Amino acid sequence: MSDMRDEETRVWMYLLENPLARAGDVAMSCDVHLDFAQHCIDRIGTPREVFEKEAMQAKPTRVQTLETAINLTAGDRNKAYGPPHRNLSDCALLWDAYLAIRNGAQLDAEAVAWMNVLQKIARSAQPGYHPDNYTDAAAYSAIAGECRQIEIEE
Repeated sequence: MSDMRDEETRVWMYLLENPLARAGDVAMSCDVHLDFAQHCIDRIGTPREVFEKEAMQAKPTRVQTLETAINLTAGDRNKAYGPPHRNLSDCALLWDAYLAIRNGAQLDAEAVAWMNVLQKIARSAQPGYHPDNYTDAAAYSAIAGECRQIEIEE
């Protein structure tokens, strides 16, 4: 029975120091079975998001922003859209075509909104279904219309 107490003590001490640790990290660091580590984590009762929020609040805004950017661009977005260079190259082709039909006219707010729509089009050309591309494209399209209206009324 003391072995179980020793294991549990090691796990709890580790989790106090590393509240965002995953079960695999806990199991390796505390020399316990993965299921036991997960069981201890589950017993905490505090959602992981609470610990993540606390960890983020302790960091300067610039660090939070950079960590969020890394997680987004190196994680799900990279899986969904492929390497940034390829996707941005696709955007460049679409933007070149758009700028060509503008006949050298200077960029304005409406043009930027349309170029953002083109970026969403380039992303939607990748495999899989990502509803945010369609939502964002619709939003940028509506913003482009609003920009045109404002420019005409000025």
